[in-house]
Amino acid sequence: MTYIYDVNSFFRFFNPQFMEGVTYGMRIEIIIILCGIGYYVWSKRKTVLSTFLVVLFSYSFIFLIGNLPNLIHGLSQGSFNTSPEEVMSYLNIVINKSNIFYNTLHEGALSVTPLRFLQLGFSKLLSQIYFIFSVILGLLIFWKIDPKKFFVVLKNSRPERVNFYVVCLLCGAGFAYINNLGSPFVWVDVLGIVCLVISWIALWMHAVHVNDVVDVDIDKISNINRPLIKKDMNPENMGDVGNLWLVVALLGSWSAGYYPFFMSLVYIAASHIYSSPPLRLRRFPILSSFIISIACLATILAGFFFVSTDKQIQTFPILLSIGIIVMVTLAINFKDIKDIEGDKVNGIVTLPILFGENGIKIVGLCLALSMFLAPIFLSFYSLYIIALPCAVVGYKLATKKPYREKPIFILRFVFITCISIFYLLTYWLGHIYNLV
Repeated sequence: MTYIYDVNSFFRFFNPQFMEGVTYGMRIEIIIILCGIGYYVWSKRKTVLSTFLVVLFSYSFIFLIGNLPNLIHGLSQGSFNTSPEEVMSYLNIVINKSNIFYNTLHEGALSVTPLRFLQLGFSKLLSQIYFIFSVILGLLIFWKIDPKKFFVVLKNSRPERVNFYVVCLLCGAGFAYINNLGSPFVWVDVLGIVCLVISWIALWMHAVHVNDVVDVDIDKISNINRPLIKKDMNPENMGDVGNLWLVVALLGSWSAGYYPFFMSLVYIAASHIYSSPPLRLRRFPILSSFIISIACLATILAGFFFVSTDKQIQTFPILLSIGIIVMVTLAINFKDIKDIEGDKVNGIVTLPILFGENGIKIVGLCLALSMFLAPIFLSFYSLYIIALPCAVVGYKLATKKPYREKPIFILRFVFITCISIFYLLTYWLGHIYNLV
């Protein structure tokens, strides 16, 4: 079998030659599918126009999927009238230059034929495209089936928190690129990064749903707007949606590559032992923050090793790994301030509870110290221009009454973003003046 490369085949039900392109069996299968779709629409709408339009759209979508190789080549090269050989040659070149090669294929490059090697790389490329398509269509289906629950889940996503992990992911990838540890960037790499971002959003959403199910008693006191407390969802719904997010996360990280997939497993393990019985390590001060720092480090390493061609763990600076764990362990305790009353009732000991009246001040000092340490662990002391004022503001926000959590999340996001921009600007100026 070969793929379709002639766009005119759309009007001839795929290729006119029955011995290549879409086979007899596939054509029969597509006819049955289209007839089934047409029958279903007719039974619901009883109009010829609706039935015809839906069948036409379905056929167009099937044709689009079958013609993806030609579309990929045409959209990137600006030419659709090419031979199958040209398309295969182009795809072979672009796949071998992309991170698909280093994340999935390079270890088996010498054990398969060049054609098989191209097939494996092409399958990985299409898996990324199909994954992105599937997530978009899945969200549309979820919205269509139950729009109320869809918006409940969306509202419960806590974007001020999830953006922290997305930024960490991109910072890991950017750090590898800046230090010339990756291959030159090609457009195919965008697909892998999108899969990675979707995967980490899904990991966060899975953790949120698991945590909400386990923390009902705490949320009744501290977070009365959560879906389970407001009866917008029941525990069974929440668990099912959480499992669905888990599937999305695993598929997305697998599509990005083996190394991001492993880091997603680390993240899942960390979030599980943090929230769920029997361990439920969030009950213990410092240790709970340490577990979150492991998830944060796994996120950064997922982005880093997605880009880095050298997959040995020591490629990432050991001092920086230690620094990430220390800084996150210190900083993340501010999330426990709003849950003080609920945690007390449920026997959970956090830093604000452990130190009593001075607990909130201790948390503020830890947050400020984490920002103060950033330039040291990055070995980039000019960053104190950013770190010092952010540390002062962070302490003020943590100890301010009435306490509000979102401004601290915003400050943390701004802090990481400013450091990234400053780092990139310094790198750019260094290249201009041949300093790096």
